[in-house]
Amino acid sequence: MRPVTTLLGRAVSAAGAILVVLALSFTLILCGAALFQDGPVAFVFVLIFGSIPIALGVGMAHLGTRGYWSRSIDVRGLWRMPGAAGVAIALVSLPLIFLLPDVSILIAFVALCLYPILDVPRILARPSWWRGAIVSALVWLAVFAGLGAAVESVRHPGDDSMIFLVPFMMYPLVLGISGLVRLEGRVRGRPSASSVRMAAILGVAACALLVGVPITMSIIPVVLEKITGYSPPNTVYSENGDVLTAAPGQVSVRLTGGDTKSFRLGPETKFDFRGPGSPLVKGPAAGPAWLTAGQRVGLEYVIRHREAQAQYVTIWIERKGCKDDANWAAAVSRTGPAPPPGTPGLAGTTWDGEIGSPDAPGGPARTTFEFLAGNGLAWRSRGGTTYTDGGWRQDGALVLVEVNDCYAEYEGRKEGDEIKGEFSNIEGAHDIWTAHRNQDSVSVTTPR
Repeated sequence: MRPVTTLLGRAVSAAGAILVVLALSFTLILCGAALFQDGPVAFVFVLIFGSIPIALGVGMAHLGTRGYWSRSIDVRGLWRMPGAAGVAIALVSLPLIFLLPDVSILIAFVALCLYPILDVPRILARPSWWRGAIVSALVWLAVFAGLGAAVESVRHPGDDSMIFLVPFMMYPLVLGISGLVRLEGRVRGRPSASSVRMAAILGVAACALLVGVPITMSIIPVVLEKITGYSPPNTVYSENGDVLTAAPGQVSVRLTGGDTKSFRLGPETKFDFRGPGSPLVKGPAAGPAWLTAGQRVGLEYVIRHREAQAQYVTIWIERKGCKDDANWAAAVSRTGPAPPPGTPGLAGTTWDGEIGSPDAPGGPARTTFEFLAGNGLAWRSRGGTTYTDGGWRQDGALVLVEVNDCYAEYEGRKEGDEIKGEFSNIEGAHDIWTAHRNQDSVSVTTPR
């Protein structure tokens, strides 16, 4: 029973020591973030709560092995332990992240790339590779999460955070290499010191390939383009901007980023319309005639003879909306802001509308309209979301309803609790429209 009890005690002590290391690492990281971001009060608050798992780990280690913490500590040996490099990296990089927020992403990236190179090879110097790997991996996760949180607290990285995938892939790669080196060393009887050096060399080489190959592959096409004056095959660039000037075979565009760039137009250049107003375009087909000053365009181009040659140009057409809708403008000019005196008003009533014939396949499309005061309108399709981007006008018995800035209009004549008329939209759709007042709502008659 004694060996079993001893092994159990050692396991409890090891678990307690690991908890102390992890809790101490997290507490230091969070205390630094709290001190720099929220002040001393937050620092003390985090320190108090962080001391709870640290104290728990200390107690577990002492419970498993009496006098565990009274043993002499070899500082040099402590530095060689797995995970020690992670603690040192965190202590150095965290203050730099908070002091230099503009380059915090670069600082965290370099620190995380250094961890597998500095920490993983030393696992091979330990008696048990598995225990060393577990400690190193746990510290790695703590450092990765801590540095990521620190960067997030000083600036929102957005898509730039994808750069952290590189060190995230580097660590398991180097860890796997160290395991293979350990296995090969056991088979051949190689000394542990030699295995540490070999794992370090192979790890550095693998990380260099992991980082260097993508960078090289991205640089080579740029260099070739600079030398030859031609973009690589199957490479198409894209830009958006506003036309400054246009001439036969040439257009100058102010790009979204503020730069100005000229593009050559050739017989192979294709044109098309894009944007919410493109279905309503009336006039010449998409082509160079649309390239007037101020016109918004999108371009896909290649480099030929050191010149940007447009392959595809899209003409952006905005939808003009109610301000240029003749039908709506006429209704506004006739009715003003309110129904004529003595007219049963629609404000405060709800109507259930149907588009199309009841005998149509699938039945009519149903929409509910709530006529709000001040000519506002709330509407929703059957079972859908309620929107408030509509409006209405009433001229006696004549009613005009618009939704989504005159994308669709409902025009009809009110006869008691029924409105009969026509539905239309900017894409040219037309159909019959009928609406019935919901009996739970009441029309308000405007006094004379």
